[in-house]
Formats: sequence, structure tokens, C-alpha cells
Amino acid sequence: MVQRSFTRTLAAVAAGALALAACGDSSDESSDETVADAGDDNASATTAASGGGDADEEAGEAETLTVWTYYVTGGQIDALEAQNDLFAETHPNVTIEHVQLPFDQLASRLLAGVSTGDGPDIVFDNVVVDFPTLAASGALLDLTPYWDGYADADQFPDSAVWRNDEGIYNVMSYTNLLAMFYNADVLNELGIEPPSTIEELETAMAAVRDAGEVTPLAMSGVASPEGAWLFMPLLLSTGMNYCSLEEPAVEEALSTLGRWVDEEYLPREAATWDQADSWQAFAAGDVAFGLNGNWNLGEVDGLSFEVGTTQYPANGSGDSVVFPGGEGIGVGAFTDNADLAWEYIESAWMSADASLINFQASGQIPTRGDLADAPELTENELVAPFVEAASSTANWPGSENTAAMQNAMGQAVSSVISGSASPADAASRVVSDINSEIEAGGGSC
Repeated sequence: MVQRSFTRTLAAVAAGALALAACGDSSDESSDETVADAGDDNASATTAASGGGDADEEAGEAETLTVWTYYVTGGQIDALEAQNDLFAETHPNVTIEHVQLPFDQLASRLLAGVSTGDGPDIVFDNVVVDFPTLAASGALLDLTPYWDGYADADQFPDSAVWRNDEGIYNVMSYTNLLAMFYNADVLNELGIEPPSTIEELETAMAAVRDAGEVTPLAMSGVASPEGAWLFMPLLLSTGMNYCSLEEPAVEEALSTLGRWVDEEYLPREAATWDQADSWQAFAAGDVAFGLNGNWNLGEVDGLSFEVGTTQYPANGSGDSVVFPGGEGIGVGAFTDNADLAWEYIESAWMSADASLINFQASGQIPTRGDLADAPELTENELVAPFVEAASSTANWPGSENTAAMQNAMGQAVSSVISGSASPADAASRVVSDINSEIEAGGGSC
């Protein structure tokens, strides 16, 4: 699918997405943004306050809600700010303080707050990795009473509501999925059709390499769940998941990565690239293919070349299968504003208006069932492969040690790309490590 731009303007949202429900006139709003120093936390805090509303609202007491995320891409941050503006239309006296934490520090900061009795009002966490630990730690508030009273709860699939035996601790207003971006200018010049299989991708990458103008591929290979997430579709296509790993198949998939490095398709430095790094490499215009996620769609308008998307290439004779991603939204256990925090989640994130604003700005796919046929989703060629991916996803392990499993796989991926381990040694180690984590963590896949 090829398209030169991905609409990000709020004018388009007002004309289309917000037609679902009337919103306040933006001419009545004012906004102010400041950046606060987060000191040793290596975090940035953005405070956005919007005016507007009737006299009674303006006379109300001022409140502040602190929101923690690890967002780094412009589209995600643009979406958050636009959704804060939507919330301000009905809550003009509430200031949203956005604290950006490093990806690998957010969960540990939440857990540290349990012993000190502090934390954010709202948090966006890496739910597919950290949910078992965070839900059991006391860092998050049980959302069951709020969800049970939420009029639109039936619009969301069970997979968007994260619960354990004690309660509901995360909800998801959007999902993130993997697919493949490509530089259509490069492919057109070389006469390459977008590949749908790994075999076709390797043929295309060889042609790109031989042309000598750009790097064939950018993908995350960092020794973390990010590197594991980008690699696992090579196994998922074959019907293999974390709980059914077989060493020969894992070795073969890791050998594919090693071959890509040896053939100069994938840079060796990808061993340290997270998803943001690999996107920046692709966005610079010097890479033909980029395996990455839909949250980057909001960045496409600013690129200097024509962009296309297609599903993550299928491996062997199987279908394209990916793990679903996205952030879980939770309320901090130590908030003094639990009701207001839930109002923010409901209005600024779970509502139809907010979901479409988010999609328009960032490309993140709404989980609301009543938006499945929204033209904003169905008529955009760039997003179509991600929507298709949503119908062919694998189940995450239901284990307390899911994070450890992903970290082990990420380390194997990174070691092969860097050349510090052979595919055979990395496969032997990671299968043993993951099987040990499954045995220790229990649960299911």
C-alpha cells in the first residue's frame, strides 16, 4: 500500500472524527505548554492547560493530574496533547502534567513508589510485559468499579481489559501492531514489488544491496523485549510461540538474522537499536525497508520520500502473524484524584472522539468495536496492513515471567546480530532460559 501522506491535522479530525459527537469550539480554548526539569530521573515533564467551558466550570477548583508515559515519537506525543485538549473542553480547570520516563525505567519507578506511597495519577505502562508484576505489586488501583459502571464497556474486546484474580488494573484504548514500511521511491526505481514473504524480502534486499545506494533493512535488535517483539514473527509464522519453542526452529530463525547481517542487509549496529532508533534510520531516507509499528504513521507526513506499508512478511508457508502491542492505561494506587483520573481515561482515551484523534495523530489502532468501520481507518492505504494484522495475532504468555522470557529472546537476537554468539549457541541458551522461566512462572500461553 502506497501513500505519500498520513493526515495528522486536527482540522481533519474536526471534519470527520469529531462529527461523531459535538465538541467545544477550539476558538474558545487557550493553551500553554512548559517543560519542567525532572532532575536525576532523566524524564521530561510537559504541562498542558486549556481554557474554555462555562462560568460554573471556570469557578471550580483547579486540579492537576500527573500522567506518566515512555512516549518518544512525535505522533504519540501530538496525540496525547490533542486528547488533553479534548479533555479540557469539559474540564477546563484541570492541568495535565505529562512526565516522560525512559522506557526501561517506568515500571521500576512505579514499583519503587509502592514503598514510599507515591506515584502518578495515570500511567501508560508496557502491559504485555509488566502487567503481572505491576498488578500484583500494589502500584495500580483496581479499576473494576469504574469499568463496571462504564456505559461503553461493551464496545471493547476482552483483550483490551487486563485483569487478574483480584481485579482490573489496565485498560487499552488502542493497540499497536507490527508491519513493514518501505521506501516506495527506492522500490520503484529498482522495479521491486513489495514483498509478502521472507523469501521475497531477501530477494528484494539483495537487489537493494547490489544497487549500492541505500541500506536494505532497519529493525530493532536490542537486547530487550523490543528486539524480541520484532524477531518473534519469524517463529509465529511457523506456529511456534514462547511456550512451544523448539531449538532447531529457533536456531533457523536466528540464522536468518545472522545471514541478513553477513549479507549486508541489516547493519550490525541494529543489535543496539530500539524501535525509535530503527525508525529514525528508515525515516532518514537511506533505508529501503523498515520493520516497525503503526505508531510511526503519524510521522509519515514529514518524510521526504514516498512511503508504503505491507504486512510483516510471512515466514515459510505460514501466514503473517505478529504479537499485539500497545500501552495499558492505569490509575496509580496512591492518587488523591481517582475519580478524576478515571474521567480523564474515559474522556481523553476511551471515547470515540479521543480514539479517532489518537489514530489521526499517531496511527495507533482504536480497540473500540464501533470504530472498526470508521472511514478514517478503512480508507487509508497506509494503515490497512496494520488493520489486517489485527486479525492474525498470537497470544502472549499468561505467565508472571513473560517479561523475563522476552528479555531472554531479546538478548539472543542482539547477540546474533552483534556477532557475539552463533545462532546455534544463542538458540540453545534462549530455549533453556525460556523453558526455565515458564516452569518458574506458571500460567499459560
